[in-house]
Amino acid sequence: MRLLSLSLAIGALLLSPASADSVTKSTITSVTELLAQLPSCADSCYRAEFNSSVSGCDPADLSCLCDATNVILDGMTECLVDECTIEEQLEAEKTYKITCHKTVHNSKVRMRAIFWSLYFVTLVSFACRILARTGYFGGTLWWDDWFIVFSFVVATGVTIGAEISEFMTSYSFREPLADDISPVVDFGLGQDIWMLKPLQVTVTMILFYIAEFAYVIESTLTKTSIMFLYLRIFPKPVFRRVCFYMLGFLAVFCLVFVITLLTYCQPFSYVWSRWDARKEGTCINMTAQTYVCAALNIVLDVTIFLLPIPQLLKLETHWKAKAGVILVFMLGLFVTICSIARLRFLSSWASSTNPSYDYGDLAVWSLIELYAGVICACLPGMASLFRRIKHQHSERKKSSMGNSLGGSRGFTAMSSSQSQTGTKSFSGGGGGGGGGGKNEAAIMKTTSVSVSYCPRDAAGDAQSDEMELMERNDFDYSLPKTDHMGMPPKYMPKY
Repeated sequence: MRLLSLSLAIGALLLSPASADSVTKSTITSVTELLAQLPSCADSCYRAEFNSSVSGCDPADLSCLCDATNVILDGMTECLVDECTIEEQLEAEKTYKITCHKTVHNSKVRMRAIFWSLYFVTLVSFACRILARTGYFGGTLWWDDWFIVFSFVVATGVTIGAEISEFMTSYSFREPLADDISPVVDFGLGQDIWMLKPLQVTVTMILFYIAEFAYVIESTLTKTSIMFLYLRIFPKPVFRRVCFYMLGFLAVFCLVFVITLLTYCQPFSYVWSRWDARKEGTCINMTAQTYVCAALNIVLDVTIFLLPIPQLLKLETHWKAKAGVILVFMLGLFVTICSIARLRFLSSWASSTNPSYDYGDLAVWSLIELYAGVICACLPGMASLFRRIKHQHSERKKSSMGNSLGGSRGFTAMSSSQSQTGTKSFSGGGGGGGGGGKNEAAIMKTTSVSVSYCPRDAAGDAQSDEMELMERNDFDYSLPKTDHMGMPPKYMPKY
């Protein structure tokens, strides 16, 4: 709980509007100086647009022209596409906006802080879950653990894979990029497109496209892990049948949207080159496809996290313990909140004219959703780990107290024998006074203790903590509650 609260606090803090946006400064003070700084191909475009769009302004009045920035840029886009290369188009727009002191967006520092802070919380959650399944704590890995391992690997790849792509891009293209390069962020994500080089924009689009595959695959792996956790915990045939149906639907969901991503645009390269107006190609309705994927994802999240609630309500335990277990599962609905928040940034992403900046918040919320999914999937395992650690600590404390009390009472004799069946018998006699010999007239006390034990196998022990969530009546014991005489049998299962 504290770990999840920490992650929420980090997310709330870092999602505050604290990006490194700034107002650009320029030494250009006149229209003549501005035109001199523009690429030669853009000079005629700007002059024509000044004359047609900015009526009432003196061509020498720079402030009046800057007030009409959007009108001028929208009107001369077609001219720039026809007359200039993509590099010259970006340079012209950059010069014009810097001259007019327009805000430069740069949220890469905030984005990097969010990514790595939440990744650390996810890493701790994942490590606690896997540690709870290790042999040291008497557990074993099962399918739910392996799927969360695969999910975490994908999330790790999305987070750190682009950190080394600076070097790959530098060596592959032999073109220096901006200073302080790091993941997708430093190739341009979170920055205005007109502040980037064409290579940076293209690489940003490619990496974002790859991240779309990672989003679908990772979210499916996390949901699959949760479904296998349910199969490990709940034995009821009807519930397990529903889980298998859900697993089949998840497989179809992932396959369909991966195929859709592969057929986004024709030609294939148009997926990452469509930002360049000179490129030609066609794409499906990407906005509609993305909304369908997001809507199904939200429905799946709600269904999966509410699915075990009826089973948990039937637990024969104290209401506080029952409420605690239900709360652990209900925390998974935070993933749904992230999915809903992400919808806000999907409306115009396919038609954005400033994709490198507009995709930034979409990437942030997508990764927050993925991290939150892994954290929530690890919460039951983390609870298991803390419970086992607490139990071990309690046992050590009891053992230490027992040894101390046993030594102070001065037992005079102790015999111990252990049979192969795992039964230990102890008998001890204790007496007061100082005599250690046998005294027939003395009052003697004899205590016999018999301890029976049976080692648990690995499979049973691996599921011991999960079994605590099951309804007592779900255990399939076939022993009768009374024998033929109406008396309790010698062995009855103890709950």
